[in-house]
Parts: sequence; C-alpha cells; structure tokens
Amino acid sequence: MAQDARDVIANAQKALGDLKSITYSGSAKDVAFQQCGSNAADMICRGTHDPMRPISNYVRVIDLAVPASRHTGATNNPAGGGATTPMPGTFFQQVTPQQADVSQALIGSLELYITPWGFLKGAAANNATVSRRKVKNHTVLTWSPTVKAPSGKSYFINGFVNEQNIVDQVETWLGDNIMGDMHILATYTGWKDFGGVMAPSKIVQTRGGWPYFEVTVTAAKANPADVATLVPAPAPAGGRGGAGGGAPGGAPPALVVTTEKLGDGLWRLTTGAGSYDSLVVEFKDHIMMLEAGQSEARGFAYIAEAKKLIPNKPIRYVMNTHPHSDHTAGLPALVAEGATIITQKNNEEFLEKALDTPRTLLNDTLAKNPKKAKVETVSEKKVYSDGTRTVELYHVSPVPHSNGLMIAYIPKEKVLFQGDFSLPAAGQPANDHIKALVPILEKLNLDFDRYINVHTSATPQTKADLWKAVGK
Repeated sequence: MAQDARDVIANAQKALGDLKSITYSGSAKDVAFQQCGSNAADMICRGTHDPMRPISNYVRVIDLAVPASRHTGATNNPAGGGATTPMPGTFFQQVTPQQADVSQALIGSLELYITPWGFLKGAAANNATVSRRKVKNHTVLTWSPTVKAPSGKSYFINGFVNEQNIVDQVETWLGDNIMGDMHILATYTGWKDFGGVMAPSKIVQTRGGWPYFEVTVTAAKANPADVATLVPAPAPAGGRGGAGGGAPGGAPPALVVTTEKLGDGLWRLTTGAGSYDSLVVEFKDHIMMLEAGQSEARGFAYIAEAKKLIPNKPIRYVMNTHPHSDHTAGLPALVAEGATIITQKNNEEFLEKALDTPRTLLNDTLAKNPKKAKVETVSEKKVYSDGTRTVELYHVSPVPHSNGLMIAYIPKEKVLFQGDFSLPAAGQPANDHIKALVPILEKLNLDFDRYINVHTSATPQTKADLWKAVGK
C-alpha cells in the first residue's frame, strides 16, 4: 500500500505540473466562524454564515519549497466592536514555515495542507497510505501530521484523487469547543489550464457542514519568479486570519467572579473589565442561567458561583442570546451539567448539530462526560414562571447582527438583559444595532429600568441611557 501511495502521489503531482509554487487570483468570500459577514452590500444577517463577507482583488501564493502560504484581498465590512458602518479593510492569512511544521498545532498549518498541492507535499513526506476502496471513482490517500489532538488521538487528512489524477477534495477533522470533531472539507472543481498551469476555477471550504470560505479563480501562474514577495503582510492592524480555533498559548488568568444582587433570587455575575456577564435566576426547584460565558472556563466559574448562591438546586436552563462563538463557548460546560439550552428557533439546527457531534479529538468536560444536548426553542416569545419568579424571552428581529437574537425581561426587578446591543461611548452616535433594537422594545412596551449587556459596562446602565443614545 505504501508503494501504491507513492505512485498515486507521483501521478497526481505530475498531473498538477510538478510545481514548486503556484499563485492564483480572483474573488473570494469568507466569514468569522459562527457569525455573519455583514458588508456594504448586505447588512442583514439571515442565518449562520449567511451572508458571507466578499473579498475583492483576492491573491494567493503557495510556496511548496519553503513551505508557506499567504493570501490577501480587499474587504468592505464593519470594523467590529459594535460598528455597523462598512470600512475598507484587508483580508490577510498565512501559514509560515514554522506553522507548516507538522509537529506543530494543526490549526496553524491547516490552510496549507488542505490545498491539493500542500496535501500532496504532506502525503509524500508523511508516509501516506492508499485505501483499497474507491469512493465515487476516487482513490483515497490518507496521512497524519505528527502532532496529536488534545485527546492524544491522531489527526487524519484525506485527499480524494479522481481518474484524471487530480486532487479535487481534501478533508480533515479539528477539535472545536462548539463543533466537536469539526469536519473540514475543501472542494476543488472546474479544473482547467490557466495558460500553462492546471488550477480549479472554484474552491469551496466548509466547516462543520457550514459555508466558510469560497474562491472564484480567474487567473493562475506556475512557479512565479516573485513568489517570495507576492502577498506582502499588511501593517499589524490590517486584516484578520481564519477562525474556528487557535494555537495554544499561555494559560489565561484565573477568573474571579463577583456578584451583584439585583433582587431576591436574582444576581448578575461578572469578572470585571472585559467580562461576559451572566444572570442567575432562582426558581422554586431549579436555577436558570442567562448566558453561559464566553469560554469553558467562564462557564465553569459561573456554574460554581450559581451553586454557591443557590445550593441544592440544579441548573435546569441556560439561555443563549445568540449563536456567535463568543456567546456559545461556555455552553458545553452547561450541557455536561445537564442544563437545557434555551435559544431562538433559528439557532436550533446549528446548536443541535454542533453540540451532538462526537468529541474524540478533545479532552474537555463534554468529551469526558458525553451528554446529548437538550435544546428548547423560542419562536417569538416564551414565558418561564413558577408563580413567584418570571422570566420573559423575546426574539428581536430584524436586526443586523443575527437572525437568532433574544432578549430576556425580568418584570419583578424591571431588568432587561441582552447581548451585543452595546451603548456607544460618551459623545459617539448609536450604531445600527441599537437603532434597530429601540423600536422593537417600544413595540413590546416592556417596563424596564436596568439595561444589562452580556458585554459588561463600566457602570450600571438604564433605559434612560438607551433612550438617550438614540436621541429620545
């Protein structure tokens, strides 16, 4: 089989021109994982990864001799931090020679080795094997980087070689705290001769079954003489790289949770500046947590604090304001705890598929204590009450940020709890998120005083502050 693999690799490399490097260009689309790519042409979020962010003047270079990969392009999308006005920007992503080392974290080298050229280079250097079975007229090559997953399991990268000896699909799996063993699939179609080099005219990458990156190729060149200087890195504040995981770094500082009592059986949990805050609500025989905190560590910290505040009652529910990655990362800790996730109906498919994916590559709490995620949905309104404590949940739509956004209203203490509708800094205008929320609140006619954001504010905020922000 090893001999067969060498033959398959050699034939595929020959079919692709036995390249040392390649550059191709055209247009592309990407997305921040689990989010929407709102942009100058399309500002309303319709669903997970819909819309994607357009990238114009797209250029990619793959240098197999180094090896390294770089790609860049121009964007026109909101700058982040609550901004909703599109601004010119730069997409830039690279795999450095250090990252391309297969003993290093797979997330760093992934974008090189899931290309046809990078896959074949990795296969030739890492004892690839060839499957005895054909998959839809494809021969399947498989190889593993030397780096292991956090669970200790080996990664596998599969390349599908068609009858013309072209690699037209590459797949692998990467551990992700929400998506579990996240399937990453890159498909290369419309192969043709671009003036002396074979290249695909269409590239589509999905992660966890969701659209993630697309390229329409209009030009390609083999072994460009200026390969080392093509796609220079932008200034440090330029673009952003991919999403869906990160290279391991130093251990984050321990989270110190402080509480603010908002009423009998109602607390706000925070860790200070930069915190993702949660509310803990006590019912007669259980606890409801509003938001799980933006990491597994924060989820654990808030679970511990909730049990300290309300001993001997289970956390039955956790409400998710919307499915963006920084608002879902704490959910696995709550699923392992046995809590039911309350989310807006539009998020049901995403969260159920993600959290019920096997977690063989991870060593987190849900991998060690597998439980099927329980998801309860809200269409437009749902009220949770035991006769003494009431929490009302509302879908807020249409808004630019997500089509699955919810707010929580607690009538007894007149508290409104929401995620990502951040008030502007003093003297700054309100963004389109806030402008979209206020008429929805007016229509709902909720009698609230306190305005609490998941993204903590330096000082308590009120309805008057919100109304002032929009000039009311």
